[in-house]
Amino acid sequence: MLDSMRRAAASCALLLALAAAAAAQNDAQPKPADAGTAPAPPPVAGNLLGLDEMRRQLREQREEIDSLRSALKEQARLLEELRTRVEQTAPARPAAVIADASYKPGAAPPTTSGQQTPAGGQTGAGGQAARNQEAPPRQPSAPGITFSGDIRLRYESLYGQQNAVATSGAPAELGNPLTSRQRFRIRARLAARGRLTEEFEWGLRLATGGFSDVHSTNQNLTDFYSRKPFALDQAFVTWRPKALPGFRAQGGKFETPWWRTEMTWDNDNSPEGFNEQYTFTPKKSAVKDVTFLAWQLPMLERNAAFVLGADGLVDLSASGRAGRDLAMYGGQLRAVIEPSKDFALRLAVSDHYYSGTQFITPAQFFGPNVQFPVTVNIPASGTTPARTVTTQVSVPREFLVTGNGNLGFSTANNNAVNRDGRLSSGFNLVGLFAQLDFNRQSRRWPFLFIFDFVKNTQAHDVVTAGPAGADLLLPNREDTGFWAEIQAGKDVLRLPVDRISRGDLMFNYTFTRIEKDAVLTPFNFSDLSVFSDVRAHRFMVAYALEPRVAVAFNGYFTQRPNGLLGPFAATPPGSLNRTLTRLQLDTIFRF
Repeated sequence: MLDSMRRAAASCALLLALAAAAAAQNDAQPKPADAGTAPAPPPVAGNLLGLDEMRRQLREQREEIDSLRSALKEQARLLEELRTRVEQTAPARPAAVIADASYKPGAAPPTTSGQQTPAGGQTGAGGQAARNQEAPPRQPSAPGITFSGDIRLRYESLYGQQNAVATSGAPAELGNPLTSRQRFRIRARLAARGRLTEEFEWGLRLATGGFSDVHSTNQNLTDFYSRKPFALDQAFVTWRPKALPGFRAQGGKFETPWWRTEMTWDNDNSPEGFNEQYTFTPKKSAVKDVTFLAWQLPMLERNAAFVLGADGLVDLSASGRAGRDLAMYGGQLRAVIEPSKDFALRLAVSDHYYSGTQFITPAQFFGPNVQFPVTVNIPASGTTPARTVTTQVSVPREFLVTGNGNLGFSTANNNAVNRDGRLSSGFNLVGLFAQLDFNRQSRRWPFLFIFDFVKNTQAHDVVTAGPAGADLLLPNREDTGFWAEIQAGKDVLRLPVDRISRGDLMFNYTFTRIEKDAVLTPFNFSDLSVFSDVRAHRFMVAYALEPRVAVAFNGYFTQRPNGLLGPFAATPPGSLNRTLTRLQLDTIFRF
């Protein structure tokens, strides 16, 4: 190809030289002679022979140039045909991809999109015309989706259980030791996360667990190999507007957004409703960020209700209370302080206000049935005076699970109750949370210390039956709780798997003391067995067999500080008050 181009260039140079020679020859020819002047002699034959030779060479070079042009056209046609065939046989690109495990929530997930090929897959002039037409619009690409989940296998045993019934050998004393309990449990969770647009994200999680148990996703391996419930545990949408950096709003059923320990809120309990938060970062300061968080969580929506008074007519005031909806509202102000790379301090103050809890009727579960107290007002008739009768009503557990759970029943059977069966206190929990992380740069042995304090500002005196049936008020000072926790090593149960190595080890010790009405007991730590009026020690050891596989041992030792009957009904001296021991051996698989 280069030789041909060189020859073409030489031909052009030769043509230019010939043109210059011809012009010089014309200038050198003699002008026409005047009259009487002798004519010039004719040109010699040698000049004619030279021109003919040059013309012949030019003709050969022109033929060679035409041949090269034909070869170039043929090569272009072959290349165009080959490209058209590749476009016709290439597989269509997917409209969406599944993002890999390195995708983090809050970062733009990878996307891709397909592009249509020219109609008919034509080649040559027809194919070129098709490609010159306006291309079809690109289809919007679907956002990437990340999947995650875990399976936990647990063996659990309980020792030291007791009841509050008198024994035949000592009728004045309460408490009978019960047999130990051994059970296998399983927890399975599957989560999906994705992005709708640059401002909207979504999340979905399914988990095992009983429908009526709000604070546990464990499922016992029992009931003659029956199928286990696997239901909606989280479903939410998150909005992060570009126009307001640092702001986030979330709605649905989501992971607990506020900082806390399980003294006030169980880790497996997913709240429902809405939350909003705004975070700003001071410049050139040890304070890394400051966040204000607010939440609005509907807790119980009840049907319209009416209550009859002693006169047999509708009591509007009582009816309004009976049909009142329940909700939990709150806010938290928190900050992260990092004076150095090895130290970080997290501080938070919060307020949780439970609206309408004074109208909750606590219920107790006994096997397949639920028992709750009911007060009946019998109006006077004739010579019979008006009477008030309180009794226990038993309802099958399935009745609450299959769409009738809005009756106001609750498993809050460990808080203080009045003589009418309702909760004695309201619940407005003011809390202080502090977490100190130090030696954070250590690859194997980071340390943390957590302290959580809570006080219920709505604890009320307890109404019991006094002499002659009159109301008797018992002072209620059971309104505080605290949680102290220390941990050494990596948290192999919760850290991302890319930050865990084989052989990582963790030790944890926790002590907590929760008074009778310090927290609302349906929602706090279920593994304590006794949710309030409790003093408990927890020991934990966890080891990473692989980044995605870990084993853990948990030991809980709990005791009632005030005896079986609690602080508002004195337990007879000599009654049994054993320490309840709960042991758990877990194997966790994460993906």
